[in-house]
Amino acid sequence: MKGIERVGIVSRVDEEGAMELAMRLYDHLLKAGIKAIPESDFARRKGLQGGRSLSNMGDVDLVVTVGGDGTVLKACMLLPNPETPILAINMGRRGYLTEVDPEDAIPAIDKCLRNECFIERHSKISIFVNDEYVIDALNDALIAPAIPSKMLTFEVYQDYQSIIKMRADALIVATPTGSTAHSLSAGGPIVDPSLNAFLLTFICPLDPVGSIVVSAEKELDIKVPSPAIKTVIIADGRYERELKQSSKISIRPSRHKAAFVRFQKPFFMKNLPNIASRGKRE
Repeated sequence: MKGIERVGIVSRVDEEGAMELAMRLYDHLLKAGIKAIPESDFARRKGLQGGRSLSNMGDVDLVVTVGGDGTVLKACMLLPNPETPILAINMGRRGYLTEVDPEDAIPAIDKCLRNECFIERHSKISIFVNDEYVIDALNDALIAPAIPSKMLTFEVYQDYQSIIKMRADALIVATPTGSTAHSLSAGGPIVDPSLNAFLLTFICPLDPVGSIVVSAEKELDIKVPSPAIKTVIIADGRYERELKQSSKISIRPSRHKAAFVRFQKPFFMKNLPNIASRGKRE
């Protein structure tokens, strides 16, 4: 990474330790002659001037997140330039999307400033409802009843051909990156992020069926013909929208990719042993 002049600082604000580390990073960047821009919630809690919402950080060269995977997903969803590189510091529980631990945060920033890193890009999905663009997601889209005790019938098509019709509590459509998240907890496979694929994982299906992996080169269409049951779609656990009766949900590869700062092994190679052992335990 060359020519870093402006860096956004995003911290989870429900943990004092995360905000204290974010403050140290903020001060370190200022001393290095870099314009550090705190995210607005973090700035307000720490009394910093010049705070901005993530949606107003379109001019930053790098975003540093201090938190867990949720903080990373928040940044990926809200940044106006979706391919802004993200350096993720792990202050969460698992931190599969993060790159370094807190004790390595300042050295990691210094490496970025010296261009001693590389960028790893991860595919995202674009979600459409009745052919209207809704939002992009890095991990997954969850289609579920608004009332958890209800089941839905899912009709899944690709290139106008029926793939499967299934009754289940919910359906997850995940990216390969998202295969290590909600989909894995529901019994889905771990998929190399370099593959161009969609994962279909049903939650508590009426009939036994494993996850289905299909090519992402063709649009995926999902219909839920259950007009009496309110249905919602949730993207990356952050964005939620209630669907009207007989809506068509379409999943397409996004034109944009998430960009993560890496120093050694790519995400998949670094995290595979821990992810695989988690799958065995659960």
